[in-house]
Amino acid sequence: MSKGNNMPRRAAVVIPDVPLFLIPHVIQNGIRMHGEEVERVTIKKTYMHVYSLSIRTRSVKRELRPAIPHAKYPAPRSKGRRDPA
Repeated sequence: MSKGNNMPRRAAVVIPDVPLFLIPHVIQNGIRMHGEEVERVTIKKTYMHVYSLSIRTRSVKRELRPAIPHAKYPAPRSKGRRDPA
């Protein structure tokens, strides 16, 4: 059974040695960067008040990916004809 035209899974982005008070800011930046592709955020305590963050992304069907990086909506499909302007 075919899963469609999915893009390959990317490796998780690991951000080591993040102080406790910066965790929300780092997660916010990761979500802004990856948007709907974020699958999982893992936080592990390394020592004292320092943590290691891992942001895993999932594959998204190519037709659902925005044409412009970090765009909110996918680009409109062209039907082989020009739009009247």
